[in-house]
Amino acid sequence: MAKQKIRLRFPNIILLLCGLIILIFLFDFLWRNVISPTVPGDTDGIVTADGTFSANNTDVDDLDITTEPTSEKSTEATDASSENTTEDIFSQTIKLSQSQIHNGPLILVSGTCPYLGTSELTDFYSNTNSNVKPRDNSLKIHPDMMQPISELFDGYCSENGYVNLQIYSTNETYFGSDSLYTTDLVERSTGYTFDIGLITSTGDIAPYLTKRNEWMFSNCWKYGFIVRYSDSKAGTTGVSFMPHHFRYTGLPHSLIMNENDMCLEEYLQYLTSYKTDSPLTYNTDSKEYKIFYVPANSSGDTEITLPKNTVYTVSGNNTDGFIITIESEKSASSPDPSEPVSSTEAPSDAISDTTSSISDQYTGY
Repeated sequence: MAKQKIRLRFPNIILLLCGLIILIFLFDFLWRNVISPTVPGDTDGIVTADGTFSANNTDVDDLDITTEPTSEKSTEATDASSENTTEDIFSQTIKLSQSQIHNGPLILVSGTCPYLGTSELTDFYSNTNSNVKPRDNSLKIHPDMMQPISELFDGYCSENGYVNLQIYSTNETYFGSDSLYTTDLVERSTGYTFDIGLITSTGDIAPYLTKRNEWMFSNCWKYGFIVRYSDSKAGTTGVSFMPHHFRYTGLPHSLIMNENDMCLEEYLQYLTSYKTDSPLTYNTDSKEYKIFYVPANSSGDTEITLPKNTVYTVSGNNTDGFIITIESEKSASSPDPSEPVSSTEAPSDAISDTTSSISDQYTGY
């Protein structure tokens, strides 16, 4: 006798599916409430979308939910965007070309380190200060030096009552038949140097060959100038004592060199120890300076990031990098203990009233 096949009719199929769905919901209910319940106060099982844990019973509107990035690349892009926004708000990036290594008041120029810079020099015709007495108004200097040299000779006049010094030469050596000095220095090409001669009571000009003008030696550094070739540094500079020859480096560099008895060669080497994250901090009565060295990028422009709205100057060293000087007004509050410890107190930028008297005479010069 043949077996009778069981045929499921459509109403039976519907009932079977409904029963299956009921069993699924029942199992889900038992699992969430009986088999694996969440302990009240337990936050381990509740996670917000940004991967941080959230407290129980927190209103959805109070949650700070950040959608999780879909890939590692998008995470990096988000981070980069955040960094760029921060940089735009709080910092600025300056680009320095290779040629800028050879320009600025701190460049080292010597017989072994030629001058490769370019500069538009200006002449003394534009200077109306009667205390500045150039041998010839066509003598040229770097524009950066025009104001400081006026202030220097004003200071000299204020102390002495008159100026008995002539600016004998600047960017070039005068080799006429009556020339006072015959040493030709490559450094003069920069426009940052000048030589002085003594105006005697008869109106003649006498050279400073062995003796020196004491006021200039004691005070030029307050105005941004140094005695470029002192007698004690001939072994380092390779140039014999030149008491008539002065070099502009700017503030506060002249102050630091004077206090530490450094010539320009020693000072530039000294600054290589101070980098962007650990600058040399130098204080005067009214200003604070942060100074650091940045090696030049040998394959292109050198990028330097500085705080925005910063007052700064840049000088190449004429060899391999740049000296950055950041200037700010000194706060009247107590020093910040978090500041670098490489801080040195200096005299005020203003001219001291205590200066040596001037008694230079023609005899012996």
